[in-house]
Amino acid sequence: MNRYPHVFQPIKIRNMTLKNRIQYTPMVCCLSNAEGEVTNEMLQFLSVQAATGVGVVTIGDTQIDHERAMCFYGELNVLHDKYITGLSLLSEEAHRYGAKLSIELAHAGRGGVPSMNVKPGFAPSDLPIPGCMQDLKVMDRADMDWVVAKFAECTARVKKAGFDMVMVHSGHNNLLGQFLSPGSNLRTDEYGGSLENRMRFPLEILRAVRQAAGEDMVIEMRVSGDEMTRNGLRFEESLEYVRRAQDYIDLVNFSCGNVFMQEGVKYSVPLYLQEHMQNVKFAAAAKKVLHIPVSVVGNIYSMEDAEQIISSGQADIVGMCRSLMADPELIHKSKEGREEEVRPCLRCMDGCGKIFNGLPVRCAVNPVNGREYRYRYIKKAEQPKKVLVIGGGPAGMQAAQTLTERGHEVVLFEQDGQLGGLLHDGGAVTFKDLMRQYTAWDIRMTEKCGAKIYLNTKVTAEMLKAENADAVIVATGSSFLRPNIPGIDGPNVKMLRNVEREKAEVGQKVIVCGGGLSGVECAVSLARQGKDVSVIDRIPEADFCKEMFSITRTALFDEVKKYGVRLIGDRKIVSFTEQGVATEGLRGEEQEFFADTCIIAMGLKSENGLFSQLQEELSIPVYAVGDCSSVGTVRSANFDAFNIAVEL
Repeated sequence: MNRYPHVFQPIKIRNMTLKNRIQYTPMVCCLSNAEGEVTNEMLQFLSVQAATGVGVVTIGDTQIDHERAMCFYGELNVLHDKYITGLSLLSEEAHRYGAKLSIELAHAGRGGVPSMNVKPGFAPSDLPIPGCMQDLKVMDRADMDWVVAKFAECTARVKKAGFDMVMVHSGHNNLLGQFLSPGSNLRTDEYGGSLENRMRFPLEILRAVRQAAGEDMVIEMRVSGDEMTRNGLRFEESLEYVRRAQDYIDLVNFSCGNVFMQEGVKYSVPLYLQEHMQNVKFAAAAKKVLHIPVSVVGNIYSMEDAEQIISSGQADIVGMCRSLMADPELIHKSKEGREEEVRPCLRCMDGCGKIFNGLPVRCAVNPVNGREYRYRYIKKAEQPKKVLVIGGGPAGMQAAQTLTERGHEVVLFEQDGQLGGLLHDGGAVTFKDLMRQYTAWDIRMTEKCGAKIYLNTKVTAEMLKAENADAVIVATGSSFLRPNIPGIDGPNVKMLRNVEREKAEVGQKVIVCGGGLSGVECAVSLARQGKDVSVIDRIPEADFCKEMFSITRTALFDEVKKYGVRLIGDRKIVSFTEQGVATEGLRGEEQEFFADTCIIAMGLKSENGLFSQLQEELSIPVYAVGDCSSVGTVRSANFDAFNIAVEL
């Protein structure tokens, strides 16, 4: 029985037929070499994208100007015919799996990265933004003609390489969006002022792309339904632009936000704090007035989501990216009725966000993503071994799953009554439902992977010696710090996990002691419940959650501001009192902060005592993974465990 009849219905666009309604939306993988040439790593990444079963794969943000508009190291190069050979390998690979191949052609305008470019950035107006090109060239007619020609030239080139589509990037305040948006276009000539004038140059580009593409190549355009910035492009004008662009394009993709400005970037790459299916409202409204198909992207998690969107007529095609990176088998598993086996995406950006730092794409929950060239097919062990895994948190579960997949005999010991470890704490706050889904998935897959699992079992060296194992992986994780501060045992002082997991009673006025991720998320969760919350730490306020990926941190701190959480840095807690906490500043000045409840969120420490003991007492290899080795994230735990287990 087909549970997703609308998703798996083909759709014809111009002369091209997509086998289903799922699009792998643009992702910059940063797997090209320094010249932007196709590598084996990129080819395998693309191959897995196509093998997911999608109707079309779209290669992410590809600049048509490498002197003024570069945004990513490792970005694909389409600026010369010498690259056609490599590009043709990509189209050939996509077609091998019955997928069509597209590429997102873009010009970043004022949004280029200064260190990557050698000429002033093109822009409609001289309005530089922090972190992007500061030296700007306000475009004249000759500059516009050059950009128009480059878009056309690159379109013709990828067509020669066998690509089926191009996506022209008019969204996220890239150059076309900069002309469209009243917040970035202050021109007084025929290219500024009214919407009619602001859309003039983007439409010139689309006209040239259509001429270069011919009548047999599909053109898609990405737009921001709303830039979500002050004075930015609003939906009504965006929709009117698309209505006019229909003369040249065959498909429109609705995204959202402004990727170059702090207030709008979180909507361009929506996170666990953003709205589920956030852009469907734009697509649904556009469907009522457009005569071309509409695609939509943005926090769409599952095939159930896709079926709902398409069956209700809110869009014709559904775009996914991070969900398919988290589990490339999402479509196949869902089609076969195995949705409970689909690995959820955390929307954390801890892995895929690496591209913004010039590093190859990775995934926090899928250690193969971006490393398909080496690990796409996990090899069976030449000599199966008996491996003991100590600890059932994220690292221990990843180790057990990978080891059993390779044919090893695995015995997992967990001292608590359930698997999951600190994942349960990570998903305890109210808005971390994706973490809770991932935790449940991880436990399910570990329980069915074939490992022998012993819960409520505290391991000793003597016990392990009797197992006659070949190797031991220690994944004993970490524990919450409880510093020896006077008054910490008072009735008004609670540990973070007691508040979040056990729902210990909390007063109206709360102080969270610790400016790390757990502390700030706890503060936001309590503030959403109407509590008066402050966060105190001895580090400067600017360093709170400093290890987080920048866009995720921005989104979290937007919630801090929205719900009135006060952040207090440079204050050392010297004691807890019945009234709250006594602190000391950088120069020794004392200050007391009043609260009904104080919550300890002062970080974690590695639990590696057993690892050190086993190294000394056992004659077999002993490995430490995850927080046991070094306190980190879900991604670091999964990678540590996978890297050992896949080679053992």
